[in-house]
Amino acid sequence: MALKSSNNSFFNKKNYYSSIIFIFFFNFLITAQNETNPWLFFVGTNAVDTFPTGGIGAGDLFEEFSNLDHWNIAPYPSTIGVKKYIDAGFSFGTRFSLNKITSYGEKIASDNYYNVDGVITYNLGKVFNSMSFMSFLEIGGGYVIFDEQGAGYFNLGAGIEYWFGEKKKTAIILESLYKNTGETYAIKHFQHMIGLAFLFGGEPDTDGDGILDKDDNCPEIPGLATFNGCPDTDGDGIQDSQDDCPQIPGLIQYNGCPDTDGDGIPDKDDVCPEVPGLVKFSGCPDTDGDGIQDSEDKCPEVFGLIENEGCPKMTEKVKDRLEKIEQLILFETDQDILTEEALISLEEVYSILIQYPNLNIIVEGHTDDTGGVNYNQELSEKRVATVLRFLIKRGISSSKIKSAAYGETRPLRTNSTSEGRRYNRRVQFNINE
Repeated sequence: MALKSSNNSFFNKKNYYSSIIFIFFFNFLITAQNETNPWLFFVGTNAVDTFPTGGIGAGDLFEEFSNLDHWNIAPYPSTIGVKKYIDAGFSFGTRFSLNKITSYGEKIASDNYYNVDGVITYNLGKVFNSMSFMSFLEIGGGYVIFDEQGAGYFNLGAGIEYWFGEKKKTAIILESLYKNTGETYAIKHFQHMIGLAFLFGGEPDTDGDGILDKDDNCPEIPGLATFNGCPDTDGDGIQDSQDDCPQIPGLIQYNGCPDTDGDGIPDKDDVCPEVPGLVKFSGCPDTDGDGIQDSEDKCPEVFGLIENEGCPKMTEKVKDRLEKIEQLILFETDQDILTEEALISLEEVYSILIQYPNLNIIVEGHTDDTGGVNYNQELSEKRVATVLRFLIKRGISSSKIKSAAYGETRPLRTNSTSEGRRYNRRVQFNINE
């Protein structure tokens, strides 16, 4: 082992970093080693560090582990290896490295380095929940020659793989190994490696879903083992070939199609997919149960007749009652406040309007001739407004009601008597079907 000064630029840091940049910017296609791609070929460069080993003339174990000044770096392809995937994450292989030792810690040297290893690798799986980064542990043994002196070694290491690309056949691998020996004359050391790994061999898996083509019923489309390699795009447990709605999660009883409103009619056959409905109306509802679907029913919430477009037909008895009520919405002189009697009459009008929602309503306001014409016109408008507020507050839509105010111009009886004027101070309804 010769120790001497060396200024060989071939081993300086500049060449080291240049080689790293070259490796990272190479064009890659990457995947993890498995039974589909069982063979892995590795080529890269290595660095040897004898300092952080706890040996003679060195620092304590892991002391200045990342100090590049102690690294003997071969900035050229200096490591090759091959591994074969076996099962359950384990791979077996061999690796050969060479290097030039220019320093042992702080001591300058110029020694050749040769190393051959047998390796056992265990894949720990993905890192950072990423399918691109994989980690692994490695144990093994080998033979190392420093200059002309060789010895057997036990190896323990760990590394990380970065896989990318569509076909996933190549990776960047970083690994560190601790090499220990029982020989007192031999030198304990760390060996670090970086390089490219290429997958080859094995049976084809055209779609890259982890299922070999020979076992894949859909070899050109990524799928699931559950369906022998065929896809379930919407993840509803029904493979696409048997799914009538392969892009939307659905139910088995509807061949993979959803039933959003739960009415027993799948959405693809449901004209009203978000509202529970009936089969005879293609999934649309008939809220009042009169045999007319809501979209064609002018009174969808009230049981009606087909001949009346889903609305009930007003009986003669109801018509007669309405005519009597029209004469009972009366007001005191110069007032627009509802009397107790008027409130009772309006409640009855409201109940009729609810039963017959298709009625056309006009609310008319009137006064007697007491006071001026303009004043009476305004008073009739106020009386109409009072009645409208009552009905709308009870739930009658304003869109169903029209209004008119006539002041003193349309008396129901003579204004020459107090009784006649009483009946002229009114609000009356014109209601028609």
